[in-house]
Amino acid sequence: MASIDDLKTIATTKLGFARNNQFLVQLPAIGQGTGFLGFLGQLFSLPSIPGTPLATQPTTKDLNILCSTAQIPGKQILTSDRRIGMEMQKIAYGYAVPDVNLTFHLMNDYGIKTYFDAWIKTAVDEENGTVAYKNEYQKSIKIHQLRRPVKGFSKNVGPLNLNLELGGGSVYVCELLEAFPTTISTIDLSNELDGMLQLSVSFSYTRWKANDVTLDGLINLSTNI
Repeated sequence: MASIDDLKTIATTKLGFARNNQFLVQLPAIGQGTGFLGFLGQLFSLPSIPGTPLATQPTTKDLNILCSTAQIPGKQILTSDRRIGMEMQKIAYGYAVPDVNLTFHLMNDYGIKTYFDAWIKTAVDEENGTVAYKNEYQKSIKIHQLRRPVKGFSKNVGPLNLNLELGGGSVYVCELLEAFPTTISTIDLSNELDGMLQLSVSFSYTRWKANDVTLDGLINLSTNI
């Protein structure tokens, strides 16, 4: 039977327990698709969602900060029964992946809502009654599991504030391939005085893969003037 010391040793050597509130999401950047912004998107191969008003479009940083819940998806191996002699065996023939749900805080500019409304419109144009090809609306989404730095160091050097963090960064990165929103939740309004609105979005995708995690995230050095 394992002792508490064994658990402490594992926690120390494995940099602690994973926390459910340590995550980061990377959603496609906003772009108008035409004009100068569209040109930049094509020049640097940046994925973008066209059609969102410039005044309310959230940045990728905004989308990450306002994301309150996320999911790292699972995967199911699909099997069929096969008889070999007197025994029944399960034989794999494919796989299935579940939809991923993300929840966002809504701000008073409704930028998150207009962002996903514009994304869905790139797939199905209700006004014109047309449906786009999948390669026109599918994007890549990355979900990072983060860990807190093990050690931190901060020092003022003249006008500079040096921050050194060891042991932080991403420990697991899941990339959803060919993803797009399939369901945007309803927004319930009420007479509650202090109620805050959230928006849930379900994403479908073809498959997901776990990207390699490098040692780049183990050391974070930043300077603030």
